[in-house]
Amino acid sequence: MIILGIDPGLAHTGWGVIETRGNVCRARAYGCVTTKASEPIDQRLGRIFDELTEVIELYGPTQLSIEKIFFGENSRSALATAHARGAALVAAAEAGLELGEYTPMQIKQAVVGTGSADKRQVIFMVRNILALDHDPRPDHCADALAAAICHANLTRTQRLTREGAALQVFEQQKAQEALDAATARGVTAAATAARLAGARGEGSPLGHVRQSRRNTQ
Repeated sequence: MIILGIDPGLAHTGWGVIETRGNVCRARAYGCVTTKASEPIDQRLGRIFDELTEVIELYGPTQLSIEKIFFGENSRSALATAHARGAALVAAAEAGLELGEYTPMQIKQAVVGTGSADKRQVIFMVRNILALDHDPRPDHCADALAAAICHANLTRTQRLTREGAALQVFEQQKAQEALDAATARGVTAAATAARLAGARGEGSPLGHVRQSRRNTQ
């Protein structure tokens, strides 16, 4: 599975592409789309859309993992990030990518093991999980790769959960089928015994009368 992770931002939109094979994740590429504050916002969003579209066409991801926006005290910054996130989502939607959205805390939890991890810890774990020989830079790239790793881990967990549930249902069905078969065999055996008994006249008053007549003769 090939996953595109995105850390959205109007000035810097980090992206990272990873490929998963079983439990192994490896980076295929990563980078950052940079725009200038002096440029009109439509041009900045257009560049984000265009460059991410090129990334999708080049590496062929089927899944998108993107950070959710946290509207804290700086609503102006959050709004700018929302614009960039929208451009990224449109690029992914145009390519038909399946979407996964995660909070920064969820991503840190999945990658580091704690939702309160700092940026240094995230970079360290991303480097180790992807077996990189260097720290991914800038930090936006590391965050994007972390988002992709989060999606890979959670998707794998969900798949294993579904497979486990499906196996449990299958085993229950097989047990029920075995019980039904045993019940059917019991019913058939009882019916066969009843027919044989009837043919011999056992358990029938008429049969006893016939037997009694033979004995008196």
